[in-house]
Amino acid sequence: MKGAFHMVEVYICQLPKEKSQVKLGELLLKVPKERQKHIRRFYHLDDAYRTIIGDYLLDHVLKQRTGKTLKEITLKRNAYGKPYLPDYPFIQFNISHSGKYVVCAVHNQDVGIDIEEIQTFDLLLAKQLFTVDEYQMIRNSNDRNHTCYEIWTMKESYTKAVGKGLVIPLDAIRIRKHVGNLMEVGSSHEKELVTNFICKQYAIHTDYKLTVCARMTGGNMFLEHPIEMYFDQMC
Repeated sequence: MKGAFHMVEVYICQLPKEKSQVKLGELLLKVPKERQKHIRRFYHLDDAYRTIIGDYLLDHVLKQRTGKTLKEITLKRNAYGKPYLPDYPFIQFNISHSGKYVVCAVHNQDVGIDIEEIQTFDLLLAKQLFTVDEYQMIRNSNDRNHTCYEIWTMKESYTKAVGKGLVIPLDAIRIRKHVGNLMEVGSSHEKELVTNFICKQYAIHTDYKLTVCARMTGGNMFLEHPIEMYFDQMC
């Protein structure tokens, strides 16, 4: 379906178990030349695969929404590095990857997404990055690493949604309230109070945290589950 859409869509794809430089070379032929140059710079094959799978997820969305491929569409970046489609302002997107997963969020309003493989989180770092209340929540949690990554992915997805990345200090971002698995978030960066964003977390794997954040549009904005894409079918 082409044109505007109102639900936040999250696409997810796993890296293939078997990877090769030969296959990567074949995949590169379907992305723009500047993306080919960028991906060829990666030293680790897994990093190259994560990046190009993100491009293929976006390509899938573009073909659905515009009938055009990624190679046929102009892609630019804002002053903070967030990519956008100047000719299709109704298609807002964001991509993230970690470990074996690549995810892409799509909406007709500002949207950001973050996925993280759960590892040991430094509590001293958490104390520096998060608010006093959030740090106390982590200290009181039965699983501090999981709680750290829940908060981290909410804040990271918010900074990506507003298009400023980590220019916004994480301790300036507030998680306003919890409604089921939906969280209202906002920030008070540079005397500007922004609160009209909402996050949803998806339980995809016990070792990962996935959060998508989008500008509120009213009603039910989020699909219940991510849309699973398969590497062999997509690539």
